[in-house]
Amino acid sequence: MADQGGLPPSAAGPTPSFGVTPDDLDTDAPRYGAPSAGAEIPDRPAVASRDCSGRSGLLVEPGPVDAAMGLRAMTVTATHCGTGTFRLYGYPDLKALDDDREPLDVRTLRGTRPITTGVPDPGPHAVTLRHGESATVSVVWRNTYTDTTHPAVDAPHLRVVAAPGAPARTVTPHGGVDVGSTGRIATTAWKKLTRDR
Repeated sequence: MADQGGLPPSAAGPTPSFGVTPDDLDTDAPRYGAPSAGAEIPDRPAVASRDCSGRSGLLVEPGPVDAAMGLRAMTVTATHCGTGTFRLYGYPDLKALDDDREPLDVRTLRGTRPITTGVPDPGPHAVTLRHGESATVSVVWRNTYTDTTHPAVDAPHLRVVAAPGAPARTVTPHGGVDVGSTGRIATTAWKKLTRDR
């Protein structure tokens, strides 16, 4: 089977799943986060499904947002649902998006130390995924608001590019990414999930 590297495993992209919307693909699948008027929020998952049933390509799923003392942390899981292997190295490219899915003025830091020392970063290393295997990153930010001259930033969506050349996936975390006036989020490098997790 051919090595797919960081290229899109399927031109068609994966089937939409809860909390995940491939870019440029209309879907009625429920999304986590604030609902539109009259809509209901689906229950958030305890963990990513990592379910490749009926899917191809790269499945990217958000976990629940953990919040404590202004620090936020969320796990993002990528599962290879294609053929061959999918290679990751280092950090994903993340962009905070507004309601219209336009980029917000939020910087993404590689490594979590500038925001917290409580979330260890494994550092850049090669991760190779076979069909059905997954890798995760931790995304952290602080909800601090100190600039009253500008409104607090709350990004309902997060665009994830797992590796250079990989397809963009937009996830909608439960509660959004509320960075206040800090203007930054940070991510760990990809780490492969072991089979028993």
